Order: sequence, then C-alpha cells, then structure tokens
Amino acid sequence: MIPNPGQTMLNFASFIIMLGVVQGTILMIIYFMQRTWKGIYSGLLFLSFTLIIAEIFLNRTGYMYSMIWLVDFSEPFQFAIAPLTYLIIRHIDTKSSIKYIWAHFIPLFLYILYFIPFYLAPDDYKFHSYYFIHHTEAWHTIGNYSFYHYYGIIRDFQLQICVLQMTIYMVLNFQLIRKFKESEIISGIAKNKEELKWWFLFNCLLILFMLVVIAIKYIFVHDLGDHIIAAFLTFVIYLNTIRELTKSIISSKQQVETEPKKYNNSGVKEDKKQEILEKLVKLMEEEQMYTDSLISLARIGKRISEPPYVVSQIINEKLSLTFYDWVALYRVEAAKAILQNVENNKLTIEEIAENVGYNSKSAFNKAFKKFTSQTPSEFRIK
Repeated sequence: MIPNPGQTMLNFASFIIMLGVVQGTILMIIYFMQRTWKGIYSGLLFLSFTLIIAEIFLNRTGYMYSMIWLVDFSEPFQFAIAPLTYLIIRHIDTKSSIKYIWAHFIPLFLYILYFIPFYLAPDDYKFHSYYFIHHTEAWHTIGNYSFYHYYGIIRDFQLQICVLQMTIYMVLNFQLIRKFKESEIISGIAKNKEELKWWFLFNCLLILFMLVVIAIKYIFVHDLGDHIIAAFLTFVIYLNTIRELTKSIISSKQQVETEPKKYNNSGVKEDKKQEILEKLVKLMEEEQMYTDSLISLARIGKRISEPPYVVSQIINEKLSLTFYDWVALYRVEAAKAILQNVENNKLTIEEIAENVGYNSKSAFNKAFKKFTSQTPSEFRIK
C-alpha cells in the first residue's frame, strides 16, 4: 500500500526499485551509443523496462502525488517488450533484412492512441484513479468521470492482450534461436553461441516474468503487488549488466594475451606447423570465424585442439603477422567486399563494422586505415 496524500515512504524495496531505474538508464544510454540497429532496439527495450520500474517507484514511495499528471504514463510500453526482443534476436544475423518493422509496433501505437484521453485527463481524475488502484478504498472526488469509466473498459483486458502478444513473440523467438543453432553459419556469419545462449535465457526469463505478472494480478488487490514486478525487472537489468561487464572483461583479456612459452621451445615440427596453418586458414576463410567479436587465441586453439601459444607461433612465423593483425586483415578484406557491393550502400559504417566482427566503429576505422590507408567512408566514396 502506498502512503497517504502528502506523505512519502522510502524503504528497502523502494531502494532496490530505484537501483533498477538507475541501472536501466545507464544500460539504455550504452546501447544507444552503439549506433547499430541492434543497439537501438536494445536501448528501447531497456527504456521500456526503466519507464515501467520508474512509475512503480513513484507509486510506491508516494512521490507520484507531487507529479500526478504522470499517473499510468508507462502503461502502453508493456506492448514494446515482446517485439523489441524479437527484433534484437533477428539482428544476431547482422546481414538479415527485416521488412515492415513498423508492423511489429502496431499494438503499441494503437494502445498509445487509445490511451491519449487518459494522458489528457484532469488531475482530479488521475488522483482518484491513483489512490484507488493502490488502496482498498476509493478517494472521494467531486467530478463526473463516467466517460473514463466506460472508455476504460478495454484497460480491463490489457493484461490478457499483452500476454497473448508476448506468447506469440516468445514462440517466434524460440523458433529463431533454434534456426540459428541448427545452421552452422548464420547468413555467412560465424555463429556466436554465447549470444544465442543469452537470448534463450532471456526468453525464458520473459516467460517467467509473464507468469509472475499473471500470478500477482490475481493474488493481490489492484496494483498492490507491483513492487514484485519492479524487483523482477531490476533483476533482469542487473543480470544483463553482468553479461555486458563479462563481455568487456573477456575483450580486455584478449588484448593483453601473451604467449606463455618461447617459440624455440615449443617442439612443433615443420609438417605440423603447415597442418595447423591449413586449419587456421579454413577457420577464417570457410567458417569466417573472424566475424566472432569475441575471437581470441584461446578460442581458436580450442577449435583446432592446439595450445594458444602454438596458434600464435604459427601466425607469427608463417604469416609474419601478430594475431590481432591477422584477424584484422580478414575483417578489412571482408569489409572491402561489402563496401564495393552497391547493394550494401544502405548499410551504415557501424553495421558493416558489426558484420565483420568489430564492436566499435573507432576500432574498425583504425584497422581499416592501417591496411588501406583510407577510412571505410573514403573507400566507399572511391
């Protein structure tokens, strides 16, 4: 139950919810800064989570009394979660083209249009609605708001509509993940197993979230159990934060990998070196492993059953390249092929960078200029 008018209440549950708002905002900004479609969809997804949690925080603490015009402001955004998750998974294959993206957001847009009268409703009605939904009794109001009563009948079924939408998209999501797992290469891009595992887990969490919401709505009176929903979304946000931090740590370790043994003590014979080199070339040219953004000596060594330092030795001795220059060379050549194809003119530099395995535009530009003496944009114009 929320505080009475004029009062506020901060407790441990409110603090946890507030952490979800803060961390959700940080994640949203980070994703938007990636400037890729996948990053944009991820940013919008966590924006939706954050808005929902923020409203629950204002409700639980009583701060909504001082900004009553914000009552129920996040309600339509529940219809954004399912389609955004689907679009993110579709963009695991960065070369896929998605037609009629706007069609996925028709339920969201329709609900926003339907909700406009509630956004424009008088503060007295919003106060009455806010108090009633978070208490067991109604607040006396002098206004006649029968219009909102009858017009709001659809809101009585918004949970069922949202569950139906999410169920449909969860089925589509699992079908996509299964399709990607069963194919050795996703549209010419080496499969990122960790990415697929994460989104499989994420979909399982959304199913659990859906069940939690249904249970809460039937167990608690009105919206008195919404703090549990906010806590669950906060958990999802921090779980995703841990995932992103783990990816960053792995990436940093890759940059400082060093060979633990001297080449002259490795004991690798010449014919064995040639055999390993052929395996490495196959990994890069046939399986296009360079498109894996988490590629490392350890990963490649595991694929060909050789120690990482031996992999590094072969690349250094046989190709006169460092490991990272070797990977960058393949990525740059792949990027050049994409840039030279007029059918790819609609792709941004950021999308091309992601296609060939880079997580950032700056790293891509630096590598591209190192091997071509031009930036990708200059190469495209030429």
